[in-house]
Amino acid sequence: MSPADDTTISRPKPADFIPGYRLDKLVGKGGMGEVYQAVQLSLGRTVAIKVLAAELATDANFVARFDKEGTALAALRHPHIVSIVDKGRNENTYYLVMEFVDGPSLREVLRSPLLDAGQSLRMFMQICNAIDYAHGRGVIHRDLKPENILFDEQAGGIAKVTDFGLAGFDERAGMRALNLTQTNMAMGTASYMAPEQRTDAKSADHRADIYALGVLLYEMLVGEVPVGNFDLPSVRKPKLDRRLDAVVKRCLKPTPEERYSSMKEMLADLEPLGPVTSVLSNARTTPLQRFKLRAAKWARRTVRATAAVVVLFAMVLIGAAYARHDAREKRQPAGIELTTDFGGKWPMTTPGRFDFTNRTLALGEGPDSIPVVALGRQIELKGDRIRFAPGEGAVAGRAVVDQAVPGAGLEVTVEAQLPKRQASRWDPLKAMFFGPAPDPRAALMLVGEPGRFVALVIDGSGAEPTLEWALGSEKRGTLAAPLSLPEGFVQLTLRVDPQTGDLSALIGKDRDERMLGDVLSLGMKWKELFGEPPRAAVGCLEGSCGFSQVHARGLQPPPVIVAEPIETEEVKEPPSATATSTKKVTRNPPPIPPLKATVKKKPSGPARKK
Repeated sequence: MSPADDTTISRPKPADFIPGYRLDKLVGKGGMGEVYQAVQLSLGRTVAIKVLAAELATDANFVARFDKEGTALAALRHPHIVSIVDKGRNENTYYLVMEFVDGPSLREVLRSPLLDAGQSLRMFMQICNAIDYAHGRGVIHRDLKPENILFDEQAGGIAKVTDFGLAGFDERAGMRALNLTQTNMAMGTASYMAPEQRTDAKSADHRADIYALGVLLYEMLVGEVPVGNFDLPSVRKPKLDRRLDAVVKRCLKPTPEERYSSMKEMLADLEPLGPVTSVLSNARTTPLQRFKLRAAKWARRTVRATAAVVVLFAMVLIGAAYARHDAREKRQPAGIELTTDFGGKWPMTTPGRFDFTNRTLALGEGPDSIPVVALGRQIELKGDRIRFAPGEGAVAGRAVVDQAVPGAGLEVTVEAQLPKRQASRWDPLKAMFFGPAPDPRAALMLVGEPGRFVALVIDGSGAEPTLEWALGSEKRGTLAAPLSLPEGFVQLTLRVDPQTGDLSALIGKDRDERMLGDVLSLGMKWKELFGEPPRAAVGCLEGSCGFSQVHARGLQPPPVIVAEPIETEEVKEPPSATATSTKKVTRNPPPIPPLKATVKKKPSGPARKK
C-alpha cells in the first residue's frame, strides 16, 4: 500500500459513509482501493477500514477478489497476521474492517542503516511463522513484499503480514477454492514472483511463497533484491553467517521441486541461525549476565585488591571473546583478500623461457628474463620456485607473472605446497584473543585490472577447494567441490577452452587429475572480462606457501582441414553386342613437378658491338 498524498488525506468522507464507524483519515492507497484509520463507535477502538475503489465496485471479478481477501483473513488467527474484524457493503461501497497496526512497513524499516543481521533474522522468522500458519490452513499469500509487512510498535515491534488480496486456496487443506485466477495469467509483484507465478499464477502453489521469502531474506540481509547471477549474501556482506547462503540459494531455485517442500523444513534450517523470536526473549538472562552477577556478589565479599583482580580478569576474558569473534568475522573469501591492495610492491625478474611463436611461457631455466611482481608480501624467488615465507605485515600476498601469453584460449599450471604450520610459544596467548591460528591457503590465479580475477584456492586445513571469480558486477561467484588433496605438491590448473571460452579448474595430474565442479562459461570474449590481458599469478594467505613448475600455454582451436577436389572423367567401354555403356573413372591428380630456378647465362666469346 503506497502512502497517500496530502490532498488525498484531507479529502473528507461523509459521517455515515460506513455505518457504525467514523473515518478519521486516509493512511494508504493502492491499486484496489483506500485504507482509512477509523473508530468503531460501538467499542471506541481504533481500526483500519479497506474500501474497494468505486471504479472497481462494478466489476464482478474485483468484487470477488475483494471478498476473497476477507475469506482468507477470516480463516487465520495468528499474532503475526493482521486480523479481520468485519466486512460488509453499503450500497456500492465494499469494505473490510481490520486490526489497525500503528507502525512502519518493512519497506520503511529497510531504509534504516542501523538494521543488523540479528534483527533482520528475528523479523524474518516472525514472517515465516505467519506464512507457515497460513499454509497449514490452506491459504497461499502470493504477494509477499516489504510493503505488505507491517510492524506493530504498540506490541513491541512485532511483524504482521497483511494484504491477502491475491491469496490462493489449497483444496487439499479443506479450503473452498475460489477460481479467480485465469490460466496463463501472472499476478503479484515482479521482483518477488516465482518463475512459475510469472507465467501461470493459477498453477503456483505454496512454494511460490517460499521463493518470495527467499527474495525478502536476501533484501533484508544485503539491502537489494537478487537479480540474475547474484552474489551470495556472505560475499556481499562478509560478516554474515555463510549458512544463510544455502537457505537463500534453495529458496530461489527456479523450479518448485528444488526449493523447500514446506515452511517447516525451511524454519528447521533457519532456527539454529537466528535469535529467539519471542517478544519476551529480552527478559532472559544471558550466561554473560549471570557471570557478571556472580562476580559482583563474590567481589563484595572479598577485599578490594582481590575484587579488582577478579574484575580485571573478567574484562580480559570478555575482551578476548569479542576479539575472537571479530577475527572470525573478518575472514573473507580468499580471492577478495588476495586482490586487496596492501601497498607493498616488489618488481623482480627470474630466468625462464617465453616463446611468442609457440605461445608458451615457463619459469626456471632459459635464455629469457621473466618479470615477476610481488604484492602485499615479499617472496623468495629462485628459478621456477616461489616461496611466501611467514612473517610480519600483511597476511595476503600474490606474485604476478607480468607477461601475457597470446592465444584464443589459455592453460596455466603450477605445483603448490602448503607446509605444516610451525607452532610457537605465543600460540596459546594468541588463541585466547584471536582464536586458533588459521591454516594457510594457496591459490592459482588469472588476474586482470584491479578487482578482476579467477582464483583456484586450496586450504591447508583439508577443507574443500574452491573456485572464486569476480569479473565485473554480473560475473561473480564461488564454486566448491569435495575433492581430496594429496600430500606434498599439488598440481593446480586453470584452462580456458579456445573454441567455447569455458573455464575449467583442475586439481592433480595425469590419471589423478579431477575437475572442480562444472565449467565456468565466460564466452569467446573472455579476455575482455579481465579489463586487460590476463596474466598468471599465485597467492598465499596466512602462513607459508610454496610454488614451482609455473607454466602458461596459449591455446588455439584445431585447424580446419579442407579436402582437395578429385578429378573425374568419362571413359567409354568398347561396344558390345548388347549395349554401349559409359562409366566414370576417378583419376588422382598428377603430381606437381618441383619448381626449378631458371638462370640466364651470359654469351661466351667477344662481346657484340652495337
